[in-house]
Amino acid sequence: MIRTIHIPMGRMARPAVAVLLLAALACGGHKKATVTEAEAHGVTPVAPESPSVVETRSPAFENADAAYKAGDFKAAAELFRTKIDSAPDDAYTQYMLGLSSWKAGDFEGAKKALDKSIELDSTFAKAYFNEGRVLLDMKRPSEALEIIEKGRAIDSTSPDGLRLTARAKADGGDIEGAKMVYRELITRDETDAWGLNNYGMLLFAQGDVADALGPVARAVQVRPTSPVFLNNLGMVLEMLGDKVAARHQYELAVQNDSTYVKAVKNVDRLTGTISDSTAVEEVDVKAVAEQFRLLVQSWKTEVPCD
Repeated sequence: MIRTIHIPMGRMARPAVAVLLLAALACGGHKKATVTEAEAHGVTPVAPESPSVVETRSPAFENADAAYKAGDFKAAAELFRTKIDSAPDDAYTQYMLGLSSWKAGDFEGAKKALDKSIELDSTFAKAYFNEGRVLLDMKRPSEALEIIEKGRAIDSTSPDGLRLTARAKADGGDIEGAKMVYRELITRDETDAWGLNNYGMLLFAQGDVADALGPVARAVQVRPTSPVFLNNLGMVLEMLGDKVAARHQYELAVQNDSTYVKAVKNVDRLTGTISDSTAVEEVDVKAVAEQFRLLVQSWKTEVPCD
């Protein structure tokens, strides 16, 4: 049986949401990094080269880049650091050292390298955005917001910049400000899957579970094979009391990525509590997503888009 859920504007009990978030928060933490921590927050860590790069790619750079792409970030950082010894004024190598150090868990080293990259090329917005990401990981949201805003002054339309701004505001306690930024992002591009997902999960974390359903369902509609989005939709449905539909979304997440541990654990947990004979009463995700899409259309008269 398929049913359509109309999205109410009420709130669910926040303590229950906190319990489920602690048990199965699905923004990142992926076993094999199929979904990176950066991607989980809508940030693209690898960017086109900085306009200031004038040096021809050398074998040393290519070796470092290969290690980065292979996921060996510690080795990549060492190789980029060696490359910098011979080309200290190469802004893009400094940038890549910053990304590698960040992914290797060396936040201080990452910040230092990204600072240097910005010093050498103050027009490269991605360096500001990724330094903001590093500062967020260092639990310094006010500093992160400041550097992100500098990046947005260079590239005001970047979805990365908007997502990071929203996260910095949320981490700094400005929840309403974060919501408004996500709404601006989604209004500009109603198919921004990460923006939709992150907005929904912010609502979820605040206890607005019913309101979270629309944007998360829409994210799944835009990216139907994303294990993160499917798992998040399952979490929302479970908190709304529909364990059968929730398990179905968890199962779809596992089908698309059997290594996504959070979804695997959620399937196992619900399988023991739901009888196989239980009638499947599946939410019409497409209808819920369409309902939210229409809501976004109404925002266009409320949120200015430059």
